Parts: sequence; C-alpha cells; structure tokens
Amino acid sequence: MAEILPFAHAATLPQHYRITHIAHQAEGGGVRSTARIFNTEASLEVTWLARQPDTRLTRDTVVSPRWKRAPRANDRPIEISRLVRLDRPERSLNLFQTLPGGEADVVRRAAALWERLSLPFQELFNALFWDEHRFTRFCKAPGSLSGHHAGEGGTLRHSVEVAETVLRLLSLHQGAHPDVALAAALLHDAGKADEYAPRSRGWTLTDRGRLLGHRNTILEWLAVARSRMRLGLPEAHYLALLHALTATKAPDWAGMRQPQTPEALLLSLADRASGDADLINRCAAEEGGWGQGHPHLRGRPWTVPEGKPRPRLRGMEELIRSIQDPAP
Repeated sequence: MAEILPFAHAATLPQHYRITHIAHQAEGGGVRSTARIFNTEASLEVTWLARQPDTRLTRDTVVSPRWKRAPRANDRPIEISRLVRLDRPERSLNLFQTLPGGEADVVRRAAALWERLSLPFQELFNALFWDEHRFTRFCKAPGSLSGHHAGEGGTLRHSVEVAETVLRLLSLHQGAHPDVALAAALLHDAGKADEYAPRSRGWTLTDRGRLLGHRNTILEWLAVARSRMRLGLPEAHYLALLHALTATKAPDWAGMRQPQTPEALLLSLADRASGDADLINRCAAEEGGWGQGHPHLRGRPWTVPEGKPRPRLRGMEELIRSIQDPAP
C-alpha cells in the first residue's frame, strides 16, 4: 500500500478513501474509533474521539476525513476530527483508486478506462457502484463458476479486457458512440456482483443468479443509478447502453432484440474474444499441439507446435506491445 511521506499538509492527501478496518473502544465518557483507510495514493490509520460510534461507518464504506491539523509523518495513528460517510455519489471520484487488494495491473487498467468516460457516464458508473459492498463484490466476483475467467477477480479482469478490446475496435464502426461502447463493456457483467457468492471452497450461484441472472440485474441497477444522477443522461445514450447490454441472438418468440447498434455488435465481438482467449490460454498445451478439453470450447484446443514453451501474454497491452515490437 502506498503512503505519502512526509505529510506536508492535509491538502497533499487524497480527499476520498475506503475503510478497510474499523474498531471502537470506550474512552472516558465517549468512544475512540480507529480505522484504516485506503486510497492508491495513501494508506492511513486514523483515530478520533466521539460521544458514540457512527454505526454507518463499516468496512468498504467510502469516506472523507476531517483533519484536526496537518498530519505529520510520525503520526501513528493520525488524530482527526471524524470520518464523514459519503452517501451521495461523487462524480469526480475514481472508485478503482479506493480498491485495496486485487490484481494491481488489472485495477490500474480499470482506473484508466474509467478516466476515459465522459463526466455523465462516470457519474452513472459511480451511482451504480456507490453501494460500497456491491463494488467490492463486483471486483472480487468470478467471471463464471467453471468457464472463462473463473476464480476470484475474474469478472473485473474480463470486463477490463472487453473494454480495451472495444476501444481498439471502435475505428471499425465510425458511427459508434465511444462512451456508450466503453460503458457497456465495463458494465456488461456488473450484475455478477450479486450472481455469485463465496463459499468454503470456491463460489456458488445465489438465488438472484439462479432466478434472474446478471443481465436482468444490471437493468434494475441502472434504472436506480440514473435516478440518482445530478447531470442526467440523454435518453438516446441510455437506450443505446441498455440495448448493448441486453441485445442477443434469440428466437423471436423469446422477446429479445437482435443487436442493431454498433455498440452492441462491438460488445458481442469483444465479449466472445475475451472469453475464448481465456479458455484457450488455460487449456492450450505450452509446447503446442492438442491441449486439454473444455465443454465451452466443444473439444480440445490445438496450437502450432513451437518446439519450446511459449510465453504467456497477460492483458491486451502486452499483446499490442508484442505486435508493435516483436522479439528478434
């Protein structure tokens, strides 16, 4: 975790943090609270005295400290006036900068993708994920139980891959709206935050996951998130986003809509590419030839034998670098 040292003034510290631990202890006629708070730019331990504890402050809550004085480097913990819970979505806050743990490279790439959204779509993203536990569940959820991107953090890793792929394919569709396409890529599996739940060994489907699935869940969440926005989102942009998230090839009687927008087509291409790549990377034999079988691949993947172990590429950035600067 990063720390800013020395602390020249509270103004040099981030304004927003996520609580990673909090405890309370009686002191005098009040209660002393001590919390560890996280931002990628600073990880701090703070303490304050109050008449009674603020029960709304729990792990994963997004907060803003109120300083008593300029913190010093040797303050352990830092005495503050209080922590303020942020109940309304902050448009300027990159939530990924308050995410402790996880794969550092994936979190960094996710933060960079959020920065590329316009302000209204940033606000929509934050409004949807302002429920602190929902955001952490999204970042920890698997992409599937046994298919592509299975395992903790798989949904976020897959979402980042899909978003990066969509950005690189945008030039193929000159009529595509960049914000709609990028937001759809980042949010298309957001409902998996409540589709899966951890158990003693691995993950399992929740009741919501069995009865509704992540596609219906994201529609519910987006409707509420849009109602909480202060900037608002144009109806055309909102409809295009919903269409990209729900359109799929299905029989007419199913009541689903076929992909009819460039954003929906881009999302479908990138989603499939990321899922197939993850499965093939996991199942392919390092020395080439036939790899291990997987039901979702309908067989065993075959890759060209190279006569030596092939290096694994992690993420689209490494793939692009390898294309632009091939090894001699």
